[in-house]
Amino acid sequence: MQKEIQSLINEVNTTGAQIFYYFHDQDRYINNVMAYVTSSLELGNHVMIIENDRFMPIIQGKINEQFNEDQIDMIHTINNYDFYCYRGNFHNETILKYLKNMIAPYQEKKLPIKTWAHVEWRDQKEIFQTLGEYEQEADQMLQDTDFTTLCAYDANRVPQTLKDILIDCHDYYMTDDSISIINRNKVKAE
Repeated sequence: MQKEIQSLINEVNTTGAQIFYYFHDQDRYINNVMAYVTSSLELGNHVMIIENDRFMPIIQGKINEQFNEDQIDMIHTINNYDFYCYRGNFHNETILKYLKNMIAPYQEKKLPIKTWAHVEWRDQKEIFQTLGEYEQEADQMLQDTDFTTLCAYDANRVPQTLKDILIDCHDYYMTDDSISIINRNKVKAE
C-alpha cells in the first residue's frame, strides 16, 4: 500500500482531497498511517495525526524510529477523544470550529498540511446521523481549499447507511489494501 498512498498524496498535493478510509486490520492500519506520514513529509507537508490512546503509542514509536528531528517537528498529534468529544460528546459545530482553528495557522503561513483523523465516538443518541452530517459539513468547508484530510473509520463500527453517506462526501475510498476514486452520488459501498 506504500506505493498507492504515495501516488495518491503526490496526485492531490496541490489540489487537496477528502479520503474515506474504511479499515479492518489494526496492523495494516498502522502501516498505512506511516505510509501517509512518510509520503506527506517527502513533499514537505506538515502532518496532523488525530488518533486514539490505543494506537498513538505504537505510531509514536514508529515515528521516533523512522524520522529525524526536523521531520518529527513537522508531525503534530492530537488525541482523537479530545478532538471529537471536546464537549463530552460528538458535537458538529464544536468539532468544525476546532478544525478551522487548527488549520488556520498553516493556511495563514501557506504551510502545506495533511491530516489523518481516526474518527471515533461515544455511544450517543442519533450518532450515525450526527456523524454523517459532520462529514457533509466538513466536506463543504474543505471544498474550496487545497487541504487533504483522511478520515479513518473502523469497519466494525460503521453500519451500511453511514458508509454510504461517508462515501458520498469524500473524493477517495480507501481500504487496508486499496484506494479508488469516488464518483460522488454515483458510487455505493460494496
